[in-house]
Parts: sequence; C-alpha cells; structure tokens
Amino acid sequence: MNNNHHGKKYNKKKKETERRERMYTNVLLRMFDRYKTEDEDWMGFKLTDNNTYTFHHIRERRNGGKQELENGAILTIFAHQFLNYLDLHCKRAYNDYQTIFRRINKNNGPIPDDLLEDIYGMMLDMFYYNDYDISDSVLDYYEQFTYAPKPKVKVKK
Repeated sequence: MNNNHHGKKYNKKKKETERRERMYTNVLLRMFDRYKTEDEDWMGFKLTDNNTYTFHHIRERRNGGKQELENGAILTIFAHQFLNYLDLHCKRAYNDYQTIFRRINKNNGPIPDDLLEDIYGMMLDMFYYNDYDISDSVLDYYEQFTYAPKPKVKVKK
C-alpha cells in the first residue's frame, strides 16, 4: 500500500516537472523570436553544443518571479553559473547585469547597439580590468566561454 502511495506522489511530481519543462521551452522559443538571439547570450557567452541556452529569472522564482518573457533573460549554462556566482560573491556585478536584462526586456526586440556596448563594457571591466575584484581563477575559468572583446593594450588601473 505504501509503494502505491509513493508511486502516486512520484507520478504527480513527474507530470508537474514535464509541464514546467514544456512551459520553459515555450517561453524560451518566444524569447528567441522576439530578441533574435543567435550565437551568444545576453551576457556575451558563446552558444556551443556543451553550452546551451537556459532561462534566467530576473526576479527569482523563489521570490515570486514568473516564467514569462518580461521576467526572463536568455543565458547559456556557463553564463547562468557565472551569474549565480556573482549573486553570491559580487552583488554589484550581479545587479549591473540584472539592470541590463531589464533594459533589454523593456526594448522588447533585438538587442540594440547601446546595450551590446554595455554588455561588452561589463565584460572588459570584469575579465580584463577586473573592476569588480573577482577571483582570477574564476575569471580564467569562465573567459573561455565568452566573446569577451580583447583590448589592444592591456591597461593597469
């Protein structure tokens, strides 16, 4: 009798997970259509076979954030991991990215040049000038997944 009871709970949980995955896929596809995302995500990370797209909740799900276009950002797996790292270890950088995501959503279409400049500017500040004081080992690990623009001359600040 207990096995049957656990089986029902498992099936209910499995169905809920499948429903969420369908909804997640639907929202991401609608975002791709709206924002014309191709080979890099909203943080400048490269799309590859091993670094696929994910949905980032700008307002976290645990805080009531819904899985909808206006509350999402298109990130790759490694960008999402890096953003989660920033959330724990560098709130200023995390909040700067969240601001950019909100501006992209407010634009409601392909990312305009001024926002791309802001994204690449943050990448320069982070990966080359380390204005955010992030561990070099963390930056070295994640840099390989980015389209971080390399400055012609590395400047020490």
